[in-house]
Amino acid sequence: MKRFCLTLFLFFSLFSVWSQSPVNLGLKFGTNSSSLITNANEFFDQSEINKIFAGAFVRVNMGKIYFQPEVYFNTKGGILSSFNSNSTIIPNISELFSYQTIDIPILLGINIINKPIFNLRVHAGPVLSYVTTDPLISDLTNLNIDDLKDNYVGIQAGIGFDLWFVTIDARVENSFNIFIDNSNYSAANRVYLLSAGIKLF
Repeated sequence: MKRFCLTLFLFFSLFSVWSQSPVNLGLKFGTNSSSLITNANEFFDQSEINKIFAGAFVRVNMGKIYFQPEVYFNTKGGILSSFNSNSTIIPNISELFSYQTIDIPILLGINIINKPIFNLRVHAGPVLSYVTTDPLISDLTNLNIDDLKDNYVGIQAGIGFDLWFVTIDARVENSFNIFIDNSNYSAANRVYLLSAGIKLF
């Protein structure tokens, strides 16, 4: 009984630190659904691919407002489809277009509900994506993979909640043009992200 009471005391002591600390450090992982939004309709349809991501975050609490930079490894892309001379999709000929990034969102959030055990929040901010690998792509089109930028900027917005030391987030990300500006086409990634994380302190 004494051990049980001591365990409860230590748990709630740690929880008090988590809930009151002005700075939280945590780990997160999740899944995303990514599609290409492009002016090159002869190259792409807008089918989605599903991938996973993982990384870390820091949350600086300033009362009702918080500041949250993150970094995580991600995979994005879409479905590449081949078109014939009549601009109709050739059946059963489509390939995955994907590439890996290091993403750095810099978010500003508002705590709508801010209680010791539970809080509900919204957040938004820019995200910088660094492309770390050459994209996987088929030879179905004359798309030049060298036209993919080494880095590009997007914006994220979403909603999340915390239950004790567990944190859940749902977001949408819209990037700006991911290809170099003098390409014959432009494309951006639209990404839906769902993640779970834990606050280490």
